[in-house]
Amino acid sequence: MSHPDFDVYQGMSWTERARFGVFGVALDLADRTGKKNRFLDAVHKTALRRVFDASARHFKRALDFGCGGGRLLPLLTQYANQVYGVDRTQACLDLARAQQVIPEERLACWRDGPLPFSDGFFDLLLCVYVLLTGDALETLTPELGRVCASGALAVVLEQTDNGRGLTLERYRTTFEKAGFTLRNVRAVRRSSRSRAQWLATRSWAPRWLTVLAVRWELAAMQRARYDAGTPGYFDYLLVFEKIAA
Repeated sequence: MSHPDFDVYQGMSWTERARFGVFGVALDLADRTGKKNRFLDAVHKTALRRVFDASARHFKRALDFGCGGGRLLPLLTQYANQVYGVDRTQACLDLARAQQVIPEERLACWRDGPLPFSDGFFDLLLCVYVLLTGDALETLTPELGRVCASGALAVVLEQTDNGRGLTLERYRTTFEKAGFTLRNVRAVRRSSRSRAQWLATRSWAPRWLTVLAVRWELAAMQRARYDAGTPGYFDYLLVFEKIAA
């Protein structure tokens, strides 16, 4: 029986993508000015920070699942006593280790089989731009359910894309099968026709303008809905809670 090849995405291996650095491997490796990736990163971090703040919780142990080059590890350390990261690509983990945000022993290479953690080890799970195909969503999610404790928060920021079969309903039902229930969902970014992104990525745009553009994007997305006629994809933030078995 053949297994999906998670080492390659859109024709390029994650090892090759790691050559483009922490932002390149996680976001848009074609961004030569850094302005687009700075905008995407700020949208993600602002949206995630709002979720963590709204939870009014400080967590014991958090897992950045598919941590890549460690882009979001510094954010997690603000909300959890211990932060762990796993990725299937050694080159990405090398980038994460170089940041020296968390101890090296808390960064693990995991490719298949059980994650290297006991049942219910984490009370916070973060998964951003990892479940980018239907195969990844269906194959990887069950282990996420196993390592999350009852009451754990799972914060999932992924791309809703009808072209890849990644609908909101599919995310919801797949995580429900793994023992989670959906608590909140919101759109945070559109991949095309975003006036805020256009503004933030102009050659003349100063860095401070990114802050305003991020607020504009998040406010505009409160009214936006992704449907069959929407071009491109939407970044959606889904907040799940692990329910008792």
